[in-house]
Order: sequence, then structure tokens, then C-alpha cells
Amino acid sequence: MIVGIVGILIVGAWLVWFFIDQASRQVPFDVAVYPGAEFWGENDVQPGGRNLFYRTPDSPELVAEFYQLRLNEYYGDAEQFCVRIPPEGVNEGLENNPNAVLYQFKCMFDRSGFNATQFTQVIIYPGRYNPDPFFNAEGLTIVKYEQQWQQ
Repeated sequence: MIVGIVGILIVGAWLVWFFIDQASRQVPFDVAVYPGAEFWGENDVQPGGRNLFYRTPDSPELVAEFYQLRLNEYYGDAEQFCVRIPPEGVNEGLENNPNAVLYQFKCMFDRSGFNATQFTQVIIYPGRYNPDPFFNAEGLTIVKYEQQWQQ
């Protein structure tokens, strides 16, 4: 009888934990913003998804180092990396396209679990000249947060 009661309590506790865990994944997964980065805008892409944009005068390489340290802290090791695309140089043939990303770093912070999605992918790239003053990011680094979470 005691074993049955203990079993019911364990199953009940697991169910409570499961529903609390699922509920915690129904909001964006927050990752620390690069120090001094200026908020530049937000774009809701779908229910349970948004893009946040920041900009900073620091180089993309310096910003990527910051997020690599955050990845190391989050995952507890150095096995997750901010990946540079392309690994060297710039994407060929895009130099004259002011809307093209010449190179970027992608850093994935994933907290997805059983039947639940929650992640923030940080994308870091050099800004480009644009004749529209609001979109002109020449000399700046853009930090884009692509966030998805469970609905």
C-alpha cells in the first residue's frame, strides 16, 4: 500500500514538473544582449517567433567572441561554436548588392525539449551602406536574434 502511494506521488510530481517545464517554453528564450548594443527593431515572423535587431560599432569578430563565451556558459563546455559563414573571406559576387550579407556568424542557443521548441539563434554580420538613414548600418555590426518558442 505504501509503495502504491509513493508511486502515485512520484507520477504526480513528474506530471507537475512536465507541465511546468512545457509552460516555461512558451515564451522567447532570452540570451544576454551584447553590451552597449542599441535596439534597432523587431519583426514578428509568426505566432511563437520573432526577430530582434541590434547594432553596435564593435566588429563582428568581437561580438562573436562575446556570444561564444555565452555559449560556453550555457552549454557548460566548448563544444558548441559560433560558426562563421563563409569560413574565410566574404560571399563571392555579393559585394555590389547593398542588401546582401557578406559574411556572418551564427550562434545557436537551444532549449528545446520533449515536444517543445524554444531557441534563439544569434546572427552577427557587418552592416552595409543604405541611402535610407534608418537602414544605413555602414560601419556598424548587426546582431539579429531569431527566436522561436512553443505556442
